[in-house]
Amino acid sequence: MADEPLNPTQPADPLAPPAEPGAVVDDFLPADLRVPSHDQLDGRMTPWPWPVVLDGEMVTCAVCGTYRDWLVLSTRDQIWLRCRAGHQQHEPRLDTAWYNRNTGPADATFATFEQGLRHYGR
Repeated sequence: MADEPLNPTQPADPLAPPAEPGAVVDDFLPADLRVPSHDQLDGRMTPWPWPVVLDGEMVTCAVCGTYRDWLVLSTRDQIWLRCRAGHQQHEPRLDTAWYNRNTGPADATFATFEQGLRHYGR
């Protein structure tokens, strides 16, 4: 009996009282430091100062013809490009995966779309 290997799921001494559970540590970030999850946001936006080239073609604004200095909007699994003049166009060749690969972490959150535009000087 003494030569039997110990079962790690059972206490070494079956007559010993169970161990006290450890203190629960709240390791969650304080509320003011938490970033909203994607399902809590209506969309995301990031400045894109460079030309957008897709399939060898430079994307231009359908209204004014500008080809750079975009604000890229990601909302409802769609990507929209907004030029500095305020024209917006859906870009079906881009998707949320592209947005996630090409943008960094959020530097701010906004209660409204207009607040985001003001933040980025639009």
